[in-house]
Amino acid sequence: MKELFNVFRKDSGAAHRIMATILEEGMANKTLIYDGEIMYCAGAEEFYKENLDEINAVRTTGVYEIAGREVYCEVLEKTPELIVCGAGHVGAACIRFAAALDMRVTCIEDRQDFADIATKMGAHKVICDKYDSALERIEGGENVYFLTMTRAHAFDEVCLEKILRKQFAYVGMLGSAAKINKIRTDLEEMGVSGEQFDKVHTPVGLDIKAITPEEIAIAVMAEIISVKNTASTANDAFTHEQLDAIASDKGHPILVTLIRKHMSSPREPGTKMLITSDGEKYGTIGGGLAEAEARRTAAENMDDESFVNHVAKVGDDSTAEDGSICGGVVDVLFERIV
Repeated sequence: MKELFNVFRKDSGAAHRIMATILEEGMANKTLIYDGEIMYCAGAEEFYKENLDEINAVRTTGVYEIAGREVYCEVLEKTPELIVCGAGHVGAACIRFAAALDMRVTCIEDRQDFADIATKMGAHKVICDKYDSALERIEGGENVYFLTMTRAHAFDEVCLEKILRKQFAYVGMLGSAAKINKIRTDLEEMGVSGEQFDKVHTPVGLDIKAITPEEIAIAVMAEIISVKNTASTANDAFTHEQLDAIASDKGHPILVTLIRKHMSSPREPGTKMLITSDGEKYGTIGGGLAEAEARRTAAENMDDESFVNHVAKVGDDSTAEDGSICGGVVDVLFERIV
């Protein structure tokens, strides 16, 4: 099954992706469906071919009854990509927080010393170049988020003129009312419509009375999170750390996936926790008793050759309702990755 995850790690460019799993004990029948076509199948290929249209019609992650079998379908999207123009105090803080949120962060900065700061803050890619030429090389997309936080109005204007001609999920710009009005007027003269400019979140960030660069960055990232989670019913499925651990693990790690909620839980179906053969944990399914039980089960069975893929309920029904524990009561899918 590792080969399936190796396929998933590669950027497919597909607009609609589903990872489907038949929920039958002991089986590892998973398949990847990209834009209506089976990209990789690890078992039960005939079933998936016969029911491909029904599975491909799924738009929300969850458990579905398909042809008399329970099938867990995950609607997948690429990792959100954040493009930060400028690595000043606020920009650098946004880079740090976005990286911690598992976004893929690219920073554009025309000053080498500030580009170095962006690298230290955790940017996955840093382009030290003029803003206009750098943005010419950046592709937009429905999962791409832009922030323009340069040191001068003129540079922000250059950035917005390029960004607003691309596809994007979000655009945010630091600025006063006077700056916003001037840039709007200038861009209209360049052919950028007022309707397009209205898509820019400016002043950027939620109003939390932020003062320091770090507080402003928190407000900005909170707004981005709100836009991201409101706009999509898909989930990111795996972090880069989880996929890297699956690829590098010499043993047979156990993947724990939250597939169904019975009571209040902080996480949604599709949330993953990976337990590697050396005992490392990557990700969380919400903490509390539910996660502790799932982690213990994975650890205790790591070397058990008779361990089979199965679904189990974790958490405690007797105490979840009165708020005595956190983590909720959930069904999780245990899968050994071989």
